[in-house]
Amino acid sequence: MRTWFLAALILGLAACAGPGHRDSAAPIAAIVSFDPARFAGDWHEVAAIGRAPGARWQVRSAPFSIATTRDGSGPARLVGPGRIEARAFDAPLWVLWVDDGYRSAVIGTPDGRFAMLLDRAAAMPADRMTAAREVLDWNGYDLAGLR
Repeated sequence: MRTWFLAALILGLAACAGPGHRDSAAPIAAIVSFDPARFAGDWHEVAAIGRAPGARWQVRSAPFSIATTRDGSGPARLVGPGRIEARAFDAPLWVLWVDDGYRSAVIGTPDGRFAMLLDRAAAMPADRMTAAREVLDWNGYDLAGLR
């Protein structure tokens, strides 16, 4: 009886840990200056944590929508600065960083389910990749899972 109780307790605690790939004690912040019109266009998912990278993204600003080759498509809406709800995703997306030219971006979920590095080109330049990794690290994501 004790073994069964101990096993149930361990499984229950593991379930509380959630699916996250980030330290929930670390602060996380979406960018306040996010501009959906500048974000619109085609993107490549060049790296990711918690999912396989490689999806192509197509973002439209009027009306705001997101379509990916992996997650499907549908309307999206801003629910706060840099915070997006999109029908194609079952979790809120937070834009954690975009470079000045809107050529590279980091998007993650607050629960740490996944994070994605997007770039307008099929490969992110080394300087922006370094910046993107620093943003993920600062927001508590486990960089060991970056693929």
